Amino acid sequence: MFSVDGMQWAIPCDITRTSEVTSSDISGLMLDKSYFNDVLGTFMKYTVSLAVPMNMRDDYARMYEIINAPVDGHTFVLPYNGTTITVTARVTNISDVYVRLPNGGIYWKGIQFDIIANHPSKTMELSAVLERGRTPLPDVAAPSEGDTYTFHNGQWGETQHYDDADAVYY
Repeated sequence: MFSVDGMQWAIPCDITRTSEVTSSDISGLMLDKSYFNDVLGTFMKYTVSLAVPMNMRDDYARMYEIINAPVDGHTFVLPYNGTTITVTARVTNISDVYVRLPNGGIYWKGIQFDIIANHPSKTMELSAVLERGRTPLPDVAAPSEGDTYTFHNGQWGETQHYDDADAVYY
């Protein structure tokens, strides 16, 4: 069972998950032949294949309309290690099969789609960043140019803002 945007789906399904540990563009081979791996985080990917019984055709159609909506993401609750994980994710590669029966009846079956998280589900903890000698960065959604931050008492705080000196004339 899984849910999309708060709607529970108890439709029989197969779910395949992939954890993609994503590195930044500055990762790569160094001059000393060691590999520098600047990990951004672990992004979850799921492939969902539904086997919808004939008596649930309306649920199938409703599911299709929800997942193919042109939105930046949906909230999914998916199985994860004996519990669940909630991810905001985009839906890609939606496919199903059109079936025409000899008696003229028609239906769609075998819907399959990919779910790719919009944000990492796991990132490196501050203690691990410091232990590895990396530069810690504050968890700020929209910093401004000129902001400075300090980590104190277990949290980041803005300590100073410097105005852009490019517009200052002497």
